[in-house]
Amino acid sequence: MTNVPTLEERRAIEAKVSPQRRAEIEGLVKSLAPVIGDFVLAAITPLRERIKELESRPTLRYLGIWDASRTYPPGSFVTHAGSVWHADVQSTGIRPGEGGFWKLAVKRGSK
Repeated sequence: MTNVPTLEERRAIEAKVSPQRRAEIEGLVKSLAPVIGDFVLAAITPLRERIKELESRPTLRYLGIWDASRTYPPGSFVTHAGSVWHADVQSTGIRPGEGGFWKLAVKRGSK
């Protein structure tokens, strides 16, 4: 844990700093701010790009029992004939197990 000075402690420290020293410190901070800003921006830019790429991927969504009239986007999961199917590509009216657009994710069990 960081030892953060109280407001009173900060004021006491600041009172001991000469105006010339304060100006030097402020100048240093002003000169470092752009460098630090550039460093931080360079560090987070790849992370922003990675987040954008991850968020653009299809999401895995269970959309209930298959319905021939519904359009299923890639990444959708549906139940059909007791099994769970995954849509690899967008499809409408193509029954799971037919046409190669669906992949069997969980096979129906036997009773």
